[in-house]
Amino acid sequence: MAKHESAWKQMFHFYRDEYHEKHAPMLYGDIWLQTKSHQRLVLGLTDPATASLTGITGLTLPSEGQHLTTGDVLTTVTDEQGSHPFTTPFSGTVQKINTDLTDQPSDLANNVQKNNWLVILKAD
Repeated sequence: MAKHESAWKQMFHFYRDEYHEKHAPMLYGDIWLQTKSHQRLVLGLTDPATASLTGITGLTLPSEGQHLTTGDVLTTVTDEQGSHPFTTPFSGTVQKINTDLTDQPSDLANNVQKNNWLVILKAD
């Protein structure tokens, strides 16, 4: 006989799953994007993008306050094979950059995807 959950437990599971679906990062090529609040977007590199990079030695990010338009270079990652530019899928003004990654660019290959955020943008 099947085990039945209480109505409260069913409702909890439903809303928990709905929350995770609604707040899951969206993928745009090699960039993932997650909305934080009103027009604030967190952008980072996806796991497949970082997996293809070997021996990361450098990472350049835009400066805080800089305005980016769609298609501008968001970051350039330098590794043993050369430089790899990644473009932004949205336009906006850079609110914050991940200084941990600029200080230790090799962490980009070791972090989980959610820790590989690059910038927080205020979308136009």
